[in-house]
Amino acid sequence: MTHIKRLASPDFWPILKKQYKWSISPSPGPHGKFKCIPLGIIIRDILGYASNLKEVKYILSKGYVKRDKVVVKDYKFPVGLMDTLEFTKDPVAYRLLPYKGYPLVCTKIPLEESSLKICRIENKTSIKGDKIQVNLNDGRNFLISKDESKNYRTYDSVLLELPEQKIKEVIKLQEGVFCLITGGVNAGYYGFLKKIIELLPRRKSIVEIESPEGKIIRTSLNYTMPIGYEKPLIKIAESDEDVVKPAIYIYT
Repeated sequence: MTHIKRLASPDFWPILKKQYKWSISPSPGPHGKFKCIPLGIIIRDILGYASNLKEVKYILSKGYVKRDKVVVKDYKFPVGLMDTLEFTKDPVAYRLLPYKGYPLVCTKIPLEESSLKICRIENKTSIKGDKIQVNLNDGRNFLISKDESKNYRTYDSVLLELPEQKIKEVIKLQEGVFCLITGGVNAGYYGFLKKIIELLPRRKSIVEIESPEGKIIRTSLNYTMPIGYEKPLIKIAESDEDVVKPAIYIYT
């Protein structure tokens, strides 16, 4: 499907719901339909690099846009959590992050940081050849031996170097780790993991995170992403100055 009705689109898409009937529908890709923002909307409605879809297609056709260090030419491409965007001649890069209860906003980051990305381990699968496939939240996966798999547990995170997809560091989900809340009403809040209340199935476990202000936030383990130990390994959205304000400023 090329388009989706605006009234049926996710609330965090910064588009006018009633001005027009249709909006861009994301194509199948690394992120789910309601866990992403189509690239065309980011270029036109958030960054303002184009005033209409024709201009968006022209920009993409010239190869001016990179997602995770790879050129993208599909205006419907689904851009999601932790994805980085670079534009030719733009002095800064952008990363999609949660902020103030919204699961995805466009955040400015240093250009040199666009080669780093944190992904969460969603599950592991046994395959032929006595190998284990580790599956990440953005569709990436990699193969390791059974002995190595002990170092990679579901809900841990990995710091990747792009575009080589080299694993620079494993961030364990454990007490004291620095975490980012990626969904729910507390999306975008962050702090140190204080406690894990184990439940079955494990994804329903509850975690307690202490914010820098000392506030204890309870959220689902499924919404928790480790992003560092003493501090985050990447720049996150900490204030309004870090967030790109679209035509309709909804992050208030």
